[in-house]
Order: sequence, then structure tokens, then C-alpha cells
Amino acid sequence: MSVFAAKGYESTSLADLEQAMGINRVSMYATFGNKEALFVKAMTRYTEVGSHRFLHYLAAPSARQGFETLLRESVAMFTDPQGHGVCFVTQAPLTGANISAQTKRFVAERRAGIELMLCRRLRQALDEGELAPGTPIEDLARFFATTILGLALQAQHGATQSELLHVAEIAMRTWPPARRRLRKSNTTSAHAVTARIAAAR
Repeated sequence: MSVFAAKGYESTSLADLEQAMGINRVSMYATFGNKEALFVKAMTRYTEVGSHRFLHYLAAPSARQGFETLLRESVAMFTDPQGHGVCFVTQAPLTGANISAQTKRFVAERRAGIELMLCRRLRQALDEGELAPGTPIEDLARFFATTILGLALQAQHGATQSELLHVAEIAMRTWPPARRRLRKSNTTSAHAVTARIAAAR
């Protein structure tokens, strides 16, 4: 997983994978299949872990708090010199003729999953009165999903943690104000919030 996360699909060679796994090419094909199959397995694992982390952050008592924590923790992860890398986040759409349509759809769906989780948490905030009626939920989810992608891309190109945290702070200034006070139901436990979002997936 770490090789694809650090280099992306196109830049990862079979030699890179052999070296990382400590096996020869014949054993790799026999155990995992080809490079494409191995990439799918790696991205599945990465996104499963990432989704669990997202749900944990979004389970904060308020959506605003959850989104702020998500941005700050994403910056910490993207700029961690000991981290796996951000290429699964910044992976461009796979367009090569040798890539199956199924894998292309898989990558597109996994990328769209980030925006979907954000949108569901925002809808919950709208239902609970944290966000005012008429708040453009889909646009807001797309904005924050794009922000997360941009943070990863900037980190990939050398931006510092301090610089990206400042970007995250600016992004949070766009948070729409609530029109009325939160209802009591918005004090739902973190466990209940996580369960709601996960059930909707």
C-alpha cells in the first residue's frame, strides 16, 4: 500500500512492488495478481482506514467542529514525513487503455465517497438546526472535499504544515452561520452520529 500511496499508480513500477514486498515477480502475480489488481487491493485498504478516520472526526457534537478537526488532522497526516504519502488522495483518473473499466469506476467511486460522507454529515446538521434552511449542502460538501484534495496536493509539492493549517483556518471561515439555536437533539453522542453516517453509506 505504501508504494502506491507514495508514487501513485502510473509511477509505481513492478520492480518497486517486488522490492517493497520482498518477493519476485512470479510470486507477486501468483499471490496478488497483476499490478492493477494489487492497486485495487491497496486502495481498498487505504480508503477503508480513511473512511473510519473520517467518520470518527465527523462524529463530533457539531458538524462545524467535525469539519475543522477533519481539516486539521488531514494536514497533519499529509505533512507527516513518516506517513504513507498522499497519492491515493491526489490520484488522477485512470485513463490508460490497459486499465479495466471496472477499476476506473472503482477509483472514481472511492474519490466521490469523500464528498458523499461530507454531504451526509451536513444534511444531518441541517436536520438538527445547526445549519439554516436553504444552506447549499452539496456545494458546501464539494468545497470541503476540494479543499482536502488541495491540501494533499500542496503537501505533495512541499507546503509546510503551518502553511496548510492556515489554509484550513481560512476554509473554515466560509462555514455558514446557523439561523437558530441548535436543538437538543444535536447533542447526540459521537457513537450515534457515526452510526447514522455509516448506515447511510
